[in-house]
Amino acid sequence: MRRLLWLVPLLGLGLGLELRITASLAFSLFPQAVVVERVPEPQGLVVVYASSQAEAIFRYHDQDLRQRGWTRVRYEVKKGEWKVEYRKGRAKAKLSVKDKGGRVEVRLKEGD
Repeated sequence: MRRLLWLVPLLGLGLGLELRITASLAFSLFPQAVVVERVPEPQGLVVVYASSQAEAIFRYHDQDLRQRGWTRVRYEVKKGEWKVEYRKGRAKAKLSVKDKGGRVEVRLKEGD
């Protein structure tokens, strides 16, 4: 049993961790990248991945939100940066993904 104790921190990696922002807003972590930092914000969250796959990370989070019933209402892409607004009934959410050279910053916020 002691020999397997070092596996405990790794168990969460295979479970597709879900992060809950508010009662109606949650998303799963991108499984192919290491989370370097997780910072809660008022009505939101910032997650920083050690990765150079910014577009893949954006697509993963975008698809995750849409599968949870959020509808994309605004979509803006610049070089290395994606900004998207979603609606779910009267609720609003904003997703921002930025490529920061070897790190990818994902910011998800509910409200205006």
